[in-house]
Amino acid sequence: MKNITLIILVLFLYSCGYSSIYKSQKSQNFKINIVETTGSNEMNNLIKNEIKLYSDNNNTNIYNLKIDTDYIRETLTKDSAGLITDYKLSVTSIFTIDLKEKTQVIELKETINIKNQSDSFEQNTYEKNIKRSFASSIREKLISEIFKINDN
Repeated sequence: MKNITLIILVLFLYSCGYSSIYKSQKSQNFKINIVETTGSNEMNNLIKNEIKLYSDNNNTNIYNLKIDTDYIRETLTKDSAGLITDYKLSVTSIFTIDLKEKTQVIELKETINIKNQSDSFEQNTYEKNIKRSFASSIREKLISEIFKINDN
């Protein structure tokens, strides 16, 4: 009975037509040249490292990119003793993309609310992981926007 269920499940998933949204992005050839960065150095470095994954250095289709990133850690709530219980972490990145005679400005935002942890080491580690996730998400959105520019 388990084997039949497994076979039916595999057949269903195989024929459902699923394909990754970003599957064809690796086949696109372009080079991203980061000209200038302003704002949060840590977030800019994370975003630059993420962008390098998609940049092909041997290509003539070159996008010049300026990055302005603002990272904010904002207090949401405090308990009765005045200790912070919840934070709001947000990143706003403004990209100015130049390709030959085209210039486009793109603003991307990521936000999350988190609980304060009693252990500061765990809190810092958790925050660093969130920053990496923000950078990855921003990179995916940026690459999608670059493909939209390419299509036009």
